[in-house]
Amino acid sequence: MVHDDRLRGIIRFGPYRKIDKPAPRLAFVFPEGSRDAANALYLALRNGIGAFKGLPSVFKIPLERDQVAAITGFTLRNRYDHHDCAQRYRDAIQSWIQANRETPDLFINIHPRSMTWEDDSAYAATKAALLKEGLLSQNVTFDLIQNSTQFEWSAANIALGLFVKLGGIPWAVNRPNAETEIVIGMGRSESYHPRTRERERVIAFTTCLQSNGIYQFANFGRACAANEDYLPELERTLQLTLSRVQGMRPQPRTLTLHFPKDFNFEERELCKKAVAAANAAFQRIEFVKITEEDRFFAIDDESPDQVPRRGTCIRLSRTDSLLYTEGSEERQPWANRPPSAVRIRHFSEQLTDLATRDVIGQVYDLSLSNWRAFNARGFPVSIYYSELISRILRKADLSQVQGALIQDRLWFL
Repeated sequence: MVHDDRLRGIIRFGPYRKIDKPAPRLAFVFPEGSRDAANALYLALRNGIGAFKGLPSVFKIPLERDQVAAITGFTLRNRYDHHDCAQRYRDAIQSWIQANRETPDLFINIHPRSMTWEDDSAYAATKAALLKEGLLSQNVTFDLIQNSTQFEWSAANIALGLFVKLGGIPWAVNRPNAETEIVIGMGRSESYHPRTRERERVIAFTTCLQSNGIYQFANFGRACAANEDYLPELERTLQLTLSRVQGMRPQPRTLTLHFPKDFNFEERELCKKAVAAANAAFQRIEFVKITEEDRFFAIDDESPDQVPRRGTCIRLSRTDSLLYTEGSEERQPWANRPPSAVRIRHFSEQLTDLATRDVIGQVYDLSLSNWRAFNARGFPVSIYYSELISRILRKADLSQVQGALIQDRLWFL
């Protein structure tokens, strides 16, 4: 069952894989005086709004009142004091968890909007407090719920986030042999002192996916204060990932490491060294760097707006390509920005045309696999998911989180 539109495909055929639990428990977290906003969100998820027909209809997840708990009873003195708001949400969640034996499957936190650069906010506080207990959450702002136009458009994406965090798989790319083609996205998160801007800690991590976009797991290294500590931790984290990959069934056939823009030569060489020990376990191992760079763009004279079609690939050199993951036939997602094009640089020593085409095909397919939204940006999730994880790790101290509780879940979406 194949469809070229994500939402229409799920409506017609259902999700790729349903969640295991037939009636999940959800907790809505909101302050006093915000029950109307919580009810509006609940009804939109249950009954649908606009083109979205509701969790039961689209994702086959029942949502009745007896599945829902309310965590409230606290007040916000000043919604613009994000530090104070963060503390109140944090206290309410922790108090509720301590007082209740039954733990919901997912928490839905409804809170004031804050700026992305703020280190302490209701968003960061709620996510960190729950992750500390190995619990997952979905965050929604009051501003979004109160804006009827945006809310109607966003309800399907909120439901999508709930579905994947509960363990469902909404869609996968139709790619042959995807189960035996493994992609590891390398990541690093750095935190800086707010005044001196000196680096305080750095965390290495990996994300592991099948080449059709199905997420497998993530591994997180310990927080390091110095570069001397970070590099051995990066190597150890990758070795743990490789060990788990080698134990997967069916046995992986090919392995590709995707490096983000900020990974330097020393880090890449360390990763190649770590993978060398596992070389015999795979038929082929590839190393590529995937970046966005504004200085490269293409013009299609046959297109009315001169934008290349999605999937257009331009060879810059033998080891360097430019791939358009969005194009002229899909204007809506990139209407207010240039369409996404990624630069793919190959670092393998024995490069063949077949391997090059296969790696570019993997990057393209992973750009269709973003489960963050139905209209999400066409960017390979091996790199995009790492960016999302890095942002959260900058704000939230997860040093006390039991990694095994969250490494197989998409808590960062």
